[in-house]
Amino acid sequence: MKQSKKIVIKLGSSLLTNKRGGVNKAVLKNVVKDIVWLLNSKKEVVVVSSGAISLGRGKLNLKHDLTLNESQAVAARGQIELMTAWKNEFKKYKKQVAQILLSPSDIKNKKSSKNAMTTLENLLNFNCVPIINENDTTSTDEIKFGDNDILAAQIAVLIDADHLVLLSNVDGLYKEPPKNNKNDDLVLEVKSITKKIKDMAGAASKLGRGGMISKIKAAEICMKSKCSVIITSGLKDNPIKSLNNKKTKSTKFIA
Repeated sequence: MKQSKKIVIKLGSSLLTNKRGGVNKAVLKNVVKDIVWLLNSKKEVVVVSSGAISLGRGKLNLKHDLTLNESQAVAARGQIELMTAWKNEFKKYKKQVAQILLSPSDIKNKKSSKNAMTTLENLLNFNCVPIINENDTTSTDEIKFGDNDILAAQIAVLIDADHLVLLSNVDGLYKEPPKNNKNDDLVLEVKSITKKIKDMAGAASKLGRGGMISKIKAAEICMKSKCSVIITSGLKDNPIKSLNNKKTKSTKFIA
């Protein structure tokens, strides 16, 4: 991490939002504080943030399972809340943010991906933190990334990032699901993605679409492009800065 120049940081819905459909302010505060620390250390940081649909549900007070079309509409409402939360927290440090919404076709299309990369580079030059989310308002079942873990990996590859940090609500990849935080079978380091590693991944949470399996897929994408990946909990104080401490629990995927 100390040698990294470009870092992509991803937060999922289950981490950034609470059960009431609001922003988890404690998590946001800790993450932004660490991002500012990275910026002051002359790192370039891009954020990939989920949460629009979950926040939109909360604001619209919707309890039922949403159809695809309803999710698209709810995301439009929630995206306002998501960006406002990021903007207000960074404003405390006199830092500006910018919103970028991307679809899978934007990454796959050569011209669009080049335009996206140029936009990101300019925002970083302007000392403005890019906050990226999937464009849920136009996504369909056939063209969804499936989870922002994959989007974050695609972005990391696009900008030649050195590290992708996936902030989760668990410490990393476990050989078996941890029970009451007493399971010490945390995988500390992975040098290749094998079937055994994939089999350790569980199912997605109710708030997130991807779960651990999508993080493994994201790591696989990044490792092929010389980008290392870290999965760690975003629930602790200084979730990113603490990675300099060897005792901090995390799973590192070494490119």
